[in-house]
Amino acid sequence: MTLVSSLSRLLEAARDGDEIARDELCALCLTRVQELVHRQIQRRLRRPGHGALARMSTGDVVQDVLLEVLRGIERWDGDDDEAFIGLLATLVEHRLVDAVRHHQAACRDVRRHDAVGPMTAGAGHEETPSLHAAGNEARAIYREVLASFGDRERALLALRLEDELEFKELATRLAYPSPDAARKAFHSAQAKLLLRLRQRGIEAPKGELS
Repeated sequence: MTLVSSLSRLLEAARDGDEIARDELCALCLTRVQELVHRQIQRRLRRPGHGALARMSTGDVVQDVLLEVLRGIERWDGDDDEAFIGLLATLVEHRLVDAVRHHQAACRDVRRHDAVGPMTAGAGHEETPSLHAAGNEARAIYREVLASFGDRERALLALRLEDELEFKELATRLAYPSPDAARKAFHSAQAKLLLRLRQRGIEAPKGELS
């Protein structure tokens, strides 16, 4: 049985809670997804701050994240197995990047707390929290709102707003039928993002808010 002919049956069963189907689907896709994730992450490693990703692009981490992605993936109506594998790899990569960002943000918070500390937060240090508070709060709200989207929309928003990928690459990475379809999907998701941010008192994400 080919991957294309298996997708519909396995995805439907997996979404209905069939763990055997989910494990079978993961086994069917894992090797190819892992190879793509590794290549995609290697491109990120050329930038500073992504060293932790190297340890996450192989082994059980990718398998565990892939299983999580498969639990919530939108209905797949395509007939292109390469597009499906590419979509899975991008969603897995995005989950790994998010995990690293959360870890780095927590480390930054700890370092700031240690640097100021309850015994040294006197008048001479009062400006430190105020300099960071607005930006940190906006960043946290942006991440929280972004997390309310499904995997595909969340990846679409982050890859466009933060990584500044062109719509042609977004269409390829996220299995949209054309760059124009990716553009329309992005503008729709962006409108929802901006509305939810405004409801939280934030005007818009500006650049990289990780």
